[in-house]
Amino acid sequence: MLAKVRHLSRVDCSYTSCMRSFSTLQDLPKTSPFTTFLKPDEDLPTREGVSEKLSKTPRQLKSGFFTYTYPTQRKSYQFLSASPNALKDLGLDQSKEPQSQYFRDIVSGKTTYTSENVHPFAMAYAGFQFGSFAGQLGDGRVINLFTVPDVHGGSYEIQLKGAGKTPYSRFADGNAVLRSSIREYVISEYLHAIGIPSTRSLAITAYPENKAQREGVEMCAVVARMSPTWIRIGHFDYCRLKGDRDGLFQLCEYINTEVLQGEYTKELHEFMENDQKLKDFGDLTKFDKLFLDIIIRNSKSVAYWHAYGFLNGVLNTDNTSILGLAIDFGPFAIMDKFDPNYTSNSEDHERRYSFRNTPSAIWFNMVKLAESMAEVLGAGPGLIDDKNFKENGYPDDPSIDAAMTRVNSLIRIAGDIFEKVFIEDYLKLICARLGITPRERDNGEILSLLFETLQVTKLEYNKFYLILQELRLRDQDFDIDEACKKFIPTTCSEEDRVFIMKEIKSFLTVFRARVEEELLTDEIRLQRASPHNPRFVPKNWILQDIINYTTEKLKEGVPEEECSAYLNKIMKMTSNPFNESEWGSELKDVEEKWLSDVDDSKLMTSCSCSS
Repeated sequence: MLAKVRHLSRVDCSYTSCMRSFSTLQDLPKTSPFTTFLKPDEDLPTREGVSEKLSKTPRQLKSGFFTYTYPTQRKSYQFLSASPNALKDLGLDQSKEPQSQYFRDIVSGKTTYTSENVHPFAMAYAGFQFGSFAGQLGDGRVINLFTVPDVHGGSYEIQLKGAGKTPYSRFADGNAVLRSSIREYVISEYLHAIGIPSTRSLAITAYPENKAQREGVEMCAVVARMSPTWIRIGHFDYCRLKGDRDGLFQLCEYINTEVLQGEYTKELHEFMENDQKLKDFGDLTKFDKLFLDIIIRNSKSVAYWHAYGFLNGVLNTDNTSILGLAIDFGPFAIMDKFDPNYTSNSEDHERRYSFRNTPSAIWFNMVKLAESMAEVLGAGPGLIDDKNFKENGYPDDPSIDAAMTRVNSLIRIAGDIFEKVFIEDYLKLICARLGITPRERDNGEILSLLFETLQVTKLEYNKFYLILQELRLRDQDFDIDEACKKFIPTTCSEEDRVFIMKEIKSFLTVFRARVEEELLTDEIRLQRASPHNPRFVPKNWILQDIINYTTEKLKEGVPEEECSAYLNKIMKMTSNPFNESEWGSELKDVEEKWLSDVDDSKLMTSCSCSS
């Protein structure tokens, strides 16, 4: 488990006393910690100076982490859907709040909330994209609104994606199209529901009369997103780009004290107590701990992605979260069939962000983080709180050499930690899906055979675990041939059927022996596995089905309920992926279609980066 991130719970009343009465977004106390604690755009230091030229015109910032701005007004707004789980986590009424005009106006960008300490803004950051430094990036179409408390004692920062131009739009138009907005709205809530750390989606609104040129002329939309923090590795790249020592200290202090509030992962504490290399390294500063904590969180998340076959598609430093959250969804996919070389990004010709390369892609970003933090990581306990160092940097060449030696040593230790956490968590997660207790030798035995079988048979990856968990392996009259047949899709040819039967039989023979060795009953194995194997997976072809339906209904101008029918249906399924009883009685024919076997032409597809 990741350490709980309380993140800025500074409101005027305690959560215990006030969250019980919250039922509307309008009632939630709203703050803006990011703009309170970090430096603003040098050319727009106060909210009073917000103008079209300064807040909507692309430009290079002289300094500062954000620019005050506001959502662009649209010709028309068509509310589509709100996430039941997101509403619940904010303490909002799941049935009434989506009907509230205040809620709809805020999440669409039609109305802007401001107060003495709160004003919409866009964040500045930089980044390495496909391995090359891209310079200043930032929220090119995102407007951050405010921070609100949640029911768990933490908080969420609410922002709008697709809300118009900012100073960081560069050559883009500030829009997000309905196609990519629907995809992000669904996948972020699905990942959260199955336990993968992710940013969230609160609501989605269409802009029927606004169009953008992407894969043709497409309808625009906006997603109201929420996250404990939107800080990513790119924020550190930005400090490095600007040569901003003061900004780097400020950013690190903000994350440590305001985002994490000193609560690091339990794994970091365990490594500090038990890892000999880390002990030999010496005393860790608060920024060393921050760096290693980010390493651990991202390693744990990659293990989750691999266990469930999720691919982000574009793992640049500007969309790699400091909390290890899945973030900035573009050409993502959930792998339909096990193929280590699969990439969900049609523009990823070198397969940099393929399934196989996902851990190394994230590790590359962690190295870039170390490079951007080098000045504070190299300081050590002797310099980190020194006033002269903070103002002027290292006093002489020997101290610089010592600092670089320290940073390189810390990176090597971090690499070992990253690999160890990934391997251990991946083993635990896969064994949980199999319903067995993890054993060290399972990696080289059961897991290697499992993935070899999945790769050569080309069976659906996530469906395989569902079928496996239901098998009565311990029954006296267990029929292995009948069991093998359950794995074969209805679309399979006779030739493939014979081959799959042979391969599955080999795996089941070994797996059954492994289950018997642990003395597991079928009931216990099912009880263990079922909470880890979702009964519904939002595949790319299903998302495209929803996109086609919703777009067509919006063009026809049908009533809201009909426009949103598919979206609301899939949100019931993605919000409760383990529990079919929560999927509702409506659109059962559509539900059955989304759960059915489909032709291979619909599987293992890829998407472009256009959104």
